[in-house]
Amino acid sequence: MNEAIDIASLPSTSPGQVVLRVENLVTELRTTRGVVRAVDNVSFDLRAGETLGLVGESGSGKSLTCLSILRLLPEGIGRVAGGRVTCDGVDLVSLDEDAMRQYRGRRVSIILQDPMTSLNPVLTIGDQVGEGVRLYRGLKGKPLRDKIVDLLRRMRIPAPETRVDAYPHEMSGGMRQRVGGAIAVSGTPAVLIADEPTTALDATVQAQYLALLRDVQRREGLAILFVTHDFGIVANMCDRVAVMYAGRIVELAPVRELFDTPAHPYTEALLRSVPDLDVDVERLYSIEGQPPALHALPKGCAFAPRCPVAHGKCLAEPPPMFETGPGQRAACWKHEKNG
Repeated sequence: MNEAIDIASLPSTSPGQVVLRVENLVTELRTTRGVVRAVDNVSFDLRAGETLGLVGESGSGKSLTCLSILRLLPEGIGRVAGGRVTCDGVDLVSLDEDAMRQYRGRRVSIILQDPMTSLNPVLTIGDQVGEGVRLYRGLKGKPLRDKIVDLLRRMRIPAPETRVDAYPHEMSGGMRQRVGGAIAVSGTPAVLIADEPTTALDATVQAQYLALLRDVQRREGLAILFVTHDFGIVANMCDRVAVMYAGRIVELAPVRELFDTPAHPYTEALLRSVPDLDVDVERLYSIEGQPPALHALPKGCAFAPRCPVAHGKCLAEPPPMFETGPGQRAACWKHEKNG
């Protein structure tokens, strides 16, 4: 058993302080074709007040990385097989489940993709937002209800005094997503993981929701790990970006450098895939081929079969991360001279 930790007594974080450190994280999944590495030696830091974007095609390992941090992998199918996830100086991977519950929601929280499936349809909004408030703040009765209403108001949900008694199906998609945000911040976490929270929202509601997240981040000093496919969101929300492919981070860079000077061919291809409304083309660009099956990864670089500049070494040996500029690293053999 791990020793109980009084999280409430921990000092508050200061801007720029590393609040989450992921080191060589490995996650394995049991499949019909055997055990595969769905997250393969992923490493990054996340600082207070910072937003780190996590991008890549579907199946690249973004959501599994998030679930691995919180240890919410499907039981009997997924497991963290190696590495460290450090919060408050404590390795979350090594904690037993009772100790992990002190961190999940309280220090590291998550907004899931689809609030219609993540919210319980038979419980009121107040019941679901209030669960974290009861657990983390010890409130009950009128103080509990007042705090729930306050959280809904902070997430800009209209008429929170009446919405507290509503059910998820009585609210729009945008309002449900805001309820998910209220649940996520109910424990005043240091780290907020947002796993494609705008996927089901139209453009106008999406812009409002992103502005709301930025406002909450400024007010609370949150560090945000933002998973998305949308490079427009990356440009507007993120300070740095990690690009994932086949379970690995292939590039990590400040957002401006990523757009101006992408260092990995996969990043270049992703950016070329974003339509330019000012350019008239007959056919939109797409990346040729498909991401590799995790049970049959290429011997060398996983992107090599789709890469226009791949050469012999790319096919034979997976590249390490090379420094390519200030704060920018990429796993590509074309940068070997920088190693």
